[in-house]
Amino acid sequence: MIKLYFLSVFYSALNHIPPFVWAVLHVVADIVQFWMRRLMNYFRPKSRNLYHGAITELERCDTYHDWYNRAAVVDEITGADLWRRNFYSQRYDVNSVLEQYAVLDEALDEQDAHTIVQRFSTTGPSMLRNFAGIVDKRLFTKSLIGTKLLIEQYLDKVLECLQFLCETPVVARTSFFQRCKLSLGTTAFILQGGSLFGLFHLGVIRGLLDQKLLPNIISGSSMGACIGSMCSVLTNDELFMLLSGDNLLNAIKSDLELLKKCGYGNIDQDMNLGSLLQNVIHRGYSKDVFLFINFVNKVVIKDLTFEEAFQRTGKILNIIVHPTDRNRCPTLLNYVTTPNVLIASANDCSLGSEVVSSGTKLLCKNLKNEIVDYLPDTGDRRVVFLTPQNASETGLAESPYTRLTELFNVNNFIVSLARPYLAPLVMNDLKHEIKTSKYYYYKHYPTTDMSNFTPLQLSNMNEVEPLGFKFRYHLERKLKHIATMEFRHRVDVLDNLGILSHWIKRLAIDEKTPRSATEITIVPNMKSLSFSRVIEGQLDNIPYWIKCGEQSCWPVLALIKTRCAVEFGLDEIIKAKRSI
Repeated sequence: MIKLYFLSVFYSALNHIPPFVWAVLHVVADIVQFWMRRLMNYFRPKSRNLYHGAITELERCDTYHDWYNRAAVVDEITGADLWRRNFYSQRYDVNSVLEQYAVLDEALDEQDAHTIVQRFSTTGPSMLRNFAGIVDKRLFTKSLIGTKLLIEQYLDKVLECLQFLCETPVVARTSFFQRCKLSLGTTAFILQGGSLFGLFHLGVIRGLLDQKLLPNIISGSSMGACIGSMCSVLTNDELFMLLSGDNLLNAIKSDLELLKKCGYGNIDQDMNLGSLLQNVIHRGYSKDVFLFINFVNKVVIKDLTFEEAFQRTGKILNIIVHPTDRNRCPTLLNYVTTPNVLIASANDCSLGSEVVSSGTKLLCKNLKNEIVDYLPDTGDRRVVFLTPQNASETGLAESPYTRLTELFNVNNFIVSLARPYLAPLVMNDLKHEIKTSKYYYYKHYPTTDMSNFTPLQLSNMNEVEPLGFKFRYHLERKLKHIATMEFRHRVDVLDNLGILSHWIKRLAIDEKTPRSATEITIVPNMKSLSFSRVIEGQLDNIPYWIKCGEQSCWPVLALIKTRCAVEFGLDEIIKAKRSI
């Protein structure tokens, strides 16, 4: 009671603060930020100012093509372009990659399909995602635009060989490419987090679509389930068109009834900061997130089921729910486990009972195409769906991704984590280690442009010598890594003992992917966030978060391409052969 009293007093105090006070605070914050930047530029050496100026230009890019060109300038400043050309590294087996490249190159020149088939069989090296360690994340932390040129050219050669086999009548059987895909494994796209920052997922989806890297297996819970369902019921062309420009915002604005229901354009429902903050803390979502959830369920998904969505787009949607009775309802809903369940009802149940609407139920279509309860009430055994945070507190939550790997042969995850405050603590996140050329040096610079040379030509050249590192940079990086691992370990221990604070668990605990699988995590850039924008739920948040998510996706695209290029190439071949 005392806690609720103090909270009500706190919210009331926020509600009565005059608007000009917040305006003054914004002005003071802008002045302090401006002078801090000026002082940092004054004390930094010129080499660092050059680097930071190039990084600032990166943050202003609107398209991936523009970002790539400016990232190439950053790589030139830091020396990463030379690092890419020198393909020797302790992080992967250089000799194995060179040998495999030479075999494929020779077989392709001689039109030797038998040798290529041997290399692409279930026991061949080309159908291993991490062959010779080429997808080690440490190989992608030096350069912004990619990794070693040897690795990129090797993958291009593998794709060229696949296309050759596709056009060879003796080998061009769909079953052969399906066996290759089974050996290689599948990638799943996971949408985690989102009670406040869930619209960030939209930008990540658009960034992957732009480069044709969006997987067909999509999974999410809570707000991630809502966005994942929208992604799954629309084709890639429809989705890309909807997320381009202001198309999504205009589609939402056209529904005046929905806007009024969610508090936009209605003076009676206009809330001040205290009420908005109370809604975020106790309900778990801001006004713009609530609007988007209702828009997706009403306009996009309607009454589609999991099986109908799969038949329409070929994408496999997985929604995670946390029922109190797990014997009556599975925790992972998809077209295999619950084909006739309505996706809109699964979204509401994933958010938790009585979060969006009271009395949330899981609905399905019967044989007569009538909408009925999937879990009819049987006396006192009514199934209640918990929020992910409450399920974690009661011990009912377990990682659903193990079941995902069993059903669809998933061994690689792309995770969109809409929790920017976890960015420094995410071990699976791709962090670029190069800061300035102050820490790097080359003994000898190349005198010729080697970007178009083949790996076999480069292997006979000695123009580029190994990259040198300074002890200070290594020490800083190792200490930061150790501190991050120690903090995460302590949080996991406290959570297992059941003594972790409710608020820390709500902010920091997520489902973990299986250790046997690889993972790529994308998190928002904290510099792009605005606290007032998140809490107030402004209507223009949607294009803002799409841009934020897309920009956060660009530095990770090189790693995603390396891990998924062969897999997506096989998908295109299989799809083309089935359509014949």
